[in-house]
Amino acid sequence: MICTPAAIMPAARPSTPALRLVLTSRLEDLGLAWPWVEALADHYHIPAQTRFAIEICLEEALSNIVHHGYRGQGDRPITVDCELSGAGELVFTIEDEAPRFDPCAADESPAHASIEELKPGGQGIRLMRKFAGRVTWAPAPNGNRLTLAFALPH
Repeated sequence: MICTPAAIMPAARPSTPALRLVLTSRLEDLGLAWPWVEALADHYHIPAQTRFAIEICLEEALSNIVHHGYRGQGDRPITVDCELSGAGELVFTIEDEAPRFDPCAADESPAHASIEELKPGGQGIRLMRKFAGRVTWAPAPNGNRLTLAFALPH
């Protein structure tokens, strides 16, 4: 057996993170999204500001699915796919089997004049529209397909 010293062995290539995350509609499962996003962000060299935008939008979308779409049912599927588009965007596609709801057609909650007027809740769609470069919705065969796209620096 021939041993090669670690110092001259070729460097291990970082593994590519999975491009699909499969969750169930339990709040504790949502915590799996953040390390996944961090791994993708490291792999694609995504700047901190864009990472923050992705995390905010995914948190809002996923928690809305759990709370409003599935109404707390803890065993329902949620999938999140990620792809690098030819247009220089990192695109996340979220699918669920909840009753159909188009957040793109929903009215935004009214803007508030001051932070004191702001109440918790009801700001998720506004945040997604603000932080994602593109937000689209389409009916999925058994529910919803929400797409969130984030421009990557050139």
